[in-house]
Amino acid sequence: MNSYATLLFPDTDIFSENRYPLLLFFSPLHFLQLVEPGAGAKSDVNNETDLFLQRGLIEAHNPAPLGADRQQFLRLIDDITKRKEHYVAQLGAMTTGSKTPAGDGTADQEPGIVSSLLREYGIMQQDAETNLELWQARLVLAMAEMLDSEEDSLREELSEQLAFFNEEEIAALRSLQAAKGINEEDFFNELENIKAQLEKPRLNDTLKRVEAWLRLMKNQPLPPVKVWLASSRASAEQIFNRYESIRKTGAIPLLKLAFPAYIDASIKYVVQQIEEFQLATTAIHQGLVADFERVTKTVPYVHDSHESLLPYGTDWAGEWEGMLDVYFPASKDGRQYITFYLLPDQPLARLLSLPESGGASHEQAAHGLLGILSPS
Repeated sequence: MNSYATLLFPDTDIFSENRYPLLLFFSPLHFLQLVEPGAGAKSDVNNETDLFLQRGLIEAHNPAPLGADRQQFLRLIDDITKRKEHYVAQLGAMTTGSKTPAGDGTADQEPGIVSSLLREYGIMQQDAETNLELWQARLVLAMAEMLDSEEDSLREELSEQLAFFNEEEIAALRSLQAAKGINEEDFFNELENIKAQLEKPRLNDTLKRVEAWLRLMKNQPLPPVKVWLASSRASAEQIFNRYESIRKTGAIPLLKLAFPAYIDASIKYVVQQIEEFQLATTAIHQGLVADFERVTKTVPYVHDSHESLLPYGTDWAGEWEGMLDVYFPASKDGRQYITFYLLPDQPLARLLSLPESGGASHEQAAHGLLGILSPS
């Protein structure tokens, strides 16, 4: 198996068809697991997705185990998922993008909201009172995943509605509407506008989500990884902003690498496809990893030196894309992209004041390496 240990953030649910393509290059892919497996069980996901864990493609990192409060927390999340109105209203203040007027006291009420919910669900009061920040972080991340899931479903539904008509049919219907003098808002424009709004990042939500993720990750040393992977540009901006405030300069773009937009198949077949592709691209993978290793370890960093530029010699990204066209044609599987950035003289764990594992991955890297997932 090709190996390039990676930490994905701030997602806590990575078992989806648009995340599986990442495993073609990034494995093991570490992610923050909110709820640890129950006693006597390997995980709470179904047996098929366990295959990713068994094959070493994905590794769960649980920096703040729930322990005795696990079942109660799952019950709370289940109730929130079912949209019990008062829970959603209370927790919405912690995750929605709406601005809170200064001095209205909402921020001061958040610990009280969390404490009240935890007591209602029988979660150990002593633990809750001493770790309110941890509990709030868990709830923020859980709510974020719920919102993501709902928006993904709505986005898919809108896309299906728009795809039902071709461009000629839409033009004909609009002409008919105009001929009849109908002044109502164009139905198709309305669908497109809704879809466009769903595509926009909720910046305040993203900020809170990244902060919650960081709060939990501070609870234990990080897994030893070579690269961090942001699931959106908005998430990466939190790191870029911190880097620029400290180093007084920006991150350096290195390379853009193509991936399938999704792998839609049974879990067993997805794993088979990933492993077959990894085997076929071993030399390419090793070449890319060697380039990244050289760039992140070269000291001092010199912006225009050959050692700091990619491609270095062989165009491994071009060869990678050629293999993608063979195994995952863009016409069938679409495309998404990872853009890699170098953060000179600032490993990411130190930048974010996170405890390190002491593994070789952290000790040898002089510079941070950050990938950003994007649709184009």
